[in-house]
Amino acid sequence: MLSFRIAKIMGIPIELHITFILLLVLVYYFWGLDGLILYIFLFASVVLHELAHSYVAKKHGVYIEKILLLPIGGMAMMSKIPKKGELKIAIAGPIVSILLGITLTVLSSLIGGPILRINGINYPLLTTVGILNIFLGVFNLLPAFPMDGGRILRALLASKMDYLKATKIASIVGQYFSFLLLLFGVLSFNIILILIALFIYYGASQEYNALVAEEIFDKIKAKDIMNPRIVSVSPTDSVRDLVYLMFKYRYMGYPVIENGKLVGTVSFNDITTVSDQIAIRDIMKPPVTVPEDATLNDVIFKLGSSDRVYVMDKNDRLRGIISKTDVLRILRILRLKDNDIIKKISL
Repeated sequence: MLSFRIAKIMGIPIELHITFILLLVLVYYFWGLDGLILYIFLFASVVLHELAHSYVAKKHGVYIEKILLLPIGGMAMMSKIPKKGELKIAIAGPIVSILLGITLTVLSSLIGGPILRINGINYPLLTTVGILNIFLGVFNLLPAFPMDGGRILRALLASKMDYLKATKIASIVGQYFSFLLLLFGVLSFNIILILIALFIYYGASQEYNALVAEEIFDKIKAKDIMNPRIVSVSPTDSVRDLVYLMFKYRYMGYPVIENGKLVGTVSFNDITTVSDQIAIRDIMKPPVTVPEDATLNDVIFKLGSSDRVYVMDKNDRLRGIISKTDVLRILRILRLKDNDIIKKISL
């Protein structure tokens, strides 16, 4: 396991990545206990930063899987961010960091607070954490997609132009910023900046490519890629009957039809350890279905929990089958950049 849970706030698990633990060990080795205390306070602030994102995201109906702490910062792992809510979600984190920084700095001037001694230098804990939070908030506002500032930039651009075009511009700006950060990191021998630069460059290109694929997949419907040739079995058939069908048709999974209705599904994996005399109704599983107008994105999501999905019409009648193999075949076709299909789809 690469991460483990340390807390749960607002129903969101907070997890530490194993590399973060290694970082804390290194911090303690080079900077001692006071350095470790400073880092713990700093990353507690990072958790608040990510919780701010998560709180606003949940208000927009976004599912938050967890907050993961890495050596280069925190990451709120969430489902797809809604286009209309992206600006508020993205700006929430930096606002909380800056306000927290100002609060801690003012509080330090009023009550003082603990003094940390790191490498022979005194650091007022509250003031130092406050300044670092302000820096964290401002740094995240840089228009380096997919960081907060880059998402803010995309949200603002998307209000004036197509969302895909806005993402492309934000991605290009983010990649330019990653080059500048990488150069600065190399010149200053700062491994953290180098890692952040690589993360930004990779994240910017990957998110844009993912959005392009999503836009294309949304235009492909289940009825366009399904296999309309339906070979079914009855609940009263035996496993022996199913094996015969597998030899004849070479399919590894079959719908179970009773009185013209889809009542289950059965596959090769379901029969490997049972008797040939067992009836299909005793081993069949609930079918995973999609409507005819479901998108390829919907189909891929459904295939995450099943080897095949069944395409149903408005009258709840089975019209076709889509297997993982079918989808992989479609993806291979779409990878041919000069293919006429992808040109028509992306119009």
